[in-house]
Amino acid sequence: MWAALALLACLEAGAGPDAIAVGAPARAFDLAALNPDAAMALVHQARVSLYDLVGVQPAHPARGVVIVFFDRGASAQGLRPLEALSRRYAGDQVRFLGVCLDRGDTTADWIRDMDLSFPVLADPFRVVAGRYGVRSLPFVVLVDAEARVFAAGGPDALDLEAPLDLEITNLLESGPPIAR
Repeated sequence: MWAALALLACLEAGAGPDAIAVGAPARAFDLAALNPDAAMALVHQARVSLYDLVGVQPAHPARGVVIVFFDRGASAQGLRPLEALSRRYAGDQVRFLGVCLDRGDTTADWIRDMDLSFPVLADPFRVVAGRYGVRSLPFVVLVDAEARVFAAGGPDALDLEAPLDLEITNLLESGPPIAR
């Protein structure tokens, strides 16, 4: 459901044959945070499960979850705009999760130094990325409160903010707010 046809082309180019489909149930995961303080602030533990936030009886209900798969290469540039979006939509109960695909001992230090308010989760063996059919980075999945994929695609890392902002707005306009 990316708004622009250019983004649809990115979606097709960035997702493999196992890519998750819009409208399909989001695939479950539970990953350790590279910045445990942000995870603790969100879900009161250093690991984050998607179903802590959405689905049937989530412990910390969200209207939507933005999952951004990235690595320290070119796709890491998009983390600062994501921080701004995360803060902008916090009051609307839209939560952000970064999923870092890098391996190495310095990755956690690098993430902590960025001082992001949203959890960045470690997927060094790309298990979760494989479940979502991620083939290029960054790759973004927007999940609704019912744990269904609302949008997915591989937008350009340099132009991540505007298309994602539009999709979050569409998500918020598509359904009633959840009880707080």
